[in-house]
Amino acid sequence: MTRPRQPCLPGALALLAALALLSCGGGSPSPSSPAATPVPAASATPGTGVGASCRLGAGSTAAACQRSASRLADYVLAAMDELVRERPQLFDQNDEAAPAGSGNYRVLDKEAYLDGLVAKLQAAGLCAQRDPDDASYEQLQVKSENGFSESFDVLLGAGYVWHNGASYRATCVPASFPVERSAELPPLGSGCGRPYPPPVHDFGVKVHVHNVEFDLLDSTPLVGPDAAFCAAVGYTDGRLFCPVRGEGSVERVPCENWRVGNARDTGRPGPTWTRDGRYCTGPSSGCENAENQYQLLVYASGVYQACAENGACGRLVVAR
Repeated sequence: MTRPRQPCLPGALALLAALALLSCGGGSPSPSSPAATPVPAASATPGTGVGASCRLGAGSTAAACQRSASRLADYVLAAMDELVRERPQLFDQNDEAAPAGSGNYRVLDKEAYLDGLVAKLQAAGLCAQRDPDDASYEQLQVKSENGFSESFDVLLGAGYVWHNGASYRATCVPASFPVERSAELPPLGSGCGRPYPPPVHDFGVKVHVHNVEFDLLDSTPLVGPDAAFCAAVGYTDGRLFCPVRGEGSVERVPCENWRVGNARDTGRPGPTWTRDGRYCTGPSSGCENAENQYQLLVYASGVYQACAENGACGRLVVAR
C-alpha cells in the first residue's frame, strides 16, 4: 500500500530508483471564538509540561475527539495576550504574520512561550498541558471540567503565534487528559494520537511492483478486531480489521511504527521480513530489505512473511 514514509528503494539499485514514484508511499473554523464557558471554582496547581497536576481529576483514554464549537478558545487567546504584555522578550512584535494587527507575532523562545501559556491557563483555574501525543509537542490540551477537554495548535509552522479562533483543533468527550502513560499508550511525542489503534492482528502483503529483475512487496499492518475503532478512523463498512489510519493521514506512519515495533534484523521501525523462515540479507538470500522497512525486494520464489514485534504476521507465496 502506498505510504509517505522514507524513500522506499535503495539508491544503489538504479532500476528500483526509477520505480520510486510508483511505490513510495482540518479545515479551518471561523476565526471568531464562541463565548467562553465559566471556569469552575476548582483550580489547577500552577506548573508546566505534561507532568503538571490537575485538581479536576484524571482524563479518559477512551475519550472521543472531534471538531465542534470551542468553549475555551477565549481563555487561550487571553493567555496569549497576557504573555505578550508581561513577557514581551519572548516575541518579536515587529514581525507579525498576516493579517496585520492579528497579534500573530514571531516567537523567539518557543519553549518559554508554550510553557508560559500552560502556566497562564492553570493560573486562570483551568487544567492545561502540552499534548504528549503531538510529535512537535506544540499543541495544548485544556479543560475546565471533566466532561470535556479541548486541544489547540497555538504555534504556526513558521514560528508565529496562532492568535486566532482557528487554533482550536478538537473537543474530546469526556476529558482526554491527564492520563497515565502505560505501555498501552504511544510513547511521548510519538505523533500517534486518539483514537489509539489496538494491537496488530496480521499484515496485508502484496506484490506492489513486478519486473524481470525483482518483485517489490509491500505490507500494511491491520489492527483489530475492533469495529468501533475502524469506524472512528474512517472505515465505516463494518469491518473488524483495518489499517491504523486512512491513506494520507499524518498519523498513519507514527501509529504503524508504534504498533508494529522494530524489525529484529535491521532494528528499524517496521516488520521483520523472512523468506522460508530466514532473514532477507541480500540477493544471495533471495530477498533484501528496502529502505522502507515495510517493503521488500524479492529475487527468488518462496514463502515471504512480514511480522510485528507482537508475533502477528502476514504471508505471501511468491513464484518467480
